[in-house]
Amino acid sequence: MMHAAILRRGVVLGVLVLAMITSAIGATAAGAATSCPGTVEYPFLAWGDSNSYVLAPSGDFESKSFGTKSGWALTGGSKAVTGNEPFFAHSKRDSRSLLLPAGGTATTPTICVGLYDPTIRLFAVGGNATSALLIEVVAPTPFGPVTAPVAKIDASKEWSPTAEIYFGANLLSALSADGTTSVQFRFTSLGSASWKIDDLYIDPRKGG
Repeated sequence: MMHAAILRRGVVLGVLVLAMITSAIGATAAGAATSCPGTVEYPFLAWGDSNSYVLAPSGDFESKSFGTKSGWALTGGSKAVTGNEPFFAHSKRDSRSLLLPAGGTATTPTICVGLYDPTIRLFAVGGNATSALLIEVVAPTPFGPVTAPVAKIDASKEWSPTAEIYFGANLLSALSADGTTSVQFRFTSLGSASWKIDDLYIDPRKGG
């Protein structure tokens, strides 16, 4: 299994804790968290993970209009390419993944998350001894958007699932009237090597 180094999130965690305290004192924050839309899947069973997951918007990179109408923002030559992760975790019909050249980035559209949506997980391959895959969360806090690193993925010569990555910003849903909030995730290929990613999932903790 691919190693994911969980990074310090000092700024965003400080904001989130303060937001939660404000929520508790303010008293009438959302009651039970509302579920975000999505079809439940179990893509990581082969790796001993029986948690349920929901595919992120265009997180399989299969759309022919990916990058123009999908809502993803791409820089540095990042693009969907032929060649799926070999486990076909989402669908046996899938045939594409996302290429991140050295220095390239890919930012998701806004993704609905609730209090019980604490992690993301995906498949990745690439990098080298000095080139990792940086994953950041963009959170719309009460004090303005905050971007913070949540994981740095070590290089891998073969496709592999990442570890579960906790991003923290789902806690902000407690401040929302409907029990949800919207976040984005940014993927950056650090150093001189390229990366490929595929099948980005949110864990809604709906069962299993």
